Amino acid sequence: MKKIIGIITIVIFAFNACSTGGGYLVDGGLSSPEVGTTTMDFFKSHSQLDTLALLIERAGMGNLVNGETTIFAPNNLSIKNYVEDILTELRETNANAQYTINDIPTDTLQKYMGGYIFPGKITRENMTKEQGKIYASENGEERRISLEPSDSYGDYLDDKPEYVFYTYKNGDDWDVWDDIDDDDKVLVKTSNLVSTNGIIHVLQGSHTLFNYKND
Repeated sequence: MKKIIGIITIVIFAFNACSTGGGYLVDGGLSSPEVGTTTMDFFKSHSQLDTLALLIERAGMGNLVNGETTIFAPNNLSIKNYVEDILTELRETNANAQYTINDIPTDTLQKYMGGYIFPGKITRENMTKEQGKIYASENGEERRISLEPSDSYGDYLDDKPEYVFYTYKNGDDWDVWDDIDDDDKVLVKTSNLVSTNGIIHVLQGSHTLFNYKND
C-alpha cells in the first residue's frame, strides 16, 4: 500500500511541476517532434530561443545552422547567464561597467558558436548510451554526447527514463568517464526536435553560454 501511495505522490508531483513550469524536465521532444520550419525560423519564433537566433546571425552562421546539421541550442537564459558573468567580472574593476548581448564580440561568436553545431543528424535513436560518443563540432572542438539512465525515481519504475547530456572536454584530453566534472555536463531539456533541415536539442537553462566560468 505504501508503495502505491509513493507512486501516486510522484505522479502528482510531476503533474504539478509540469503545470507550473517548475523545473520539470521534458526530455524526448514534443508529442510531435516536427517543428515545420527551418532551424533558424524556429529559433526566431520561439520566445526562449530568439536571442540565440540573433547571435547566430551576428556570427554569420545562419546558413550553416540551416544546413543538414544538429544543434545543441543554448536558450535565452543560458545567454543571460553569460552576460551576467561577464558583467560581474567587469564590475570588479569598474563599478559602472555595462555589458549586453550587443557587446559580445563577433569574433567570440564566430570562434565558439560552432561548438554547438554538428554535421549530420544526431537523434536520440542513434546516440550511444552510458558513456556516449565523442563528436567533432563545426569549430573543431570535441563534445561527448550521451544517453544516460536516471535514478531519480528509485525502484518505482522498471524502465528508467534516459536523458541526453552534452559534455565539454576539460583540458587537452578527455577525463576517465567516472572522473568527468558534473559542471562540464549539460543536460538536454528537450531533445529530438526535427526542423525541415536538421535536428534541434535544447539545453537546460542553467547552462552558461560557451560553458563560460567566472572564476
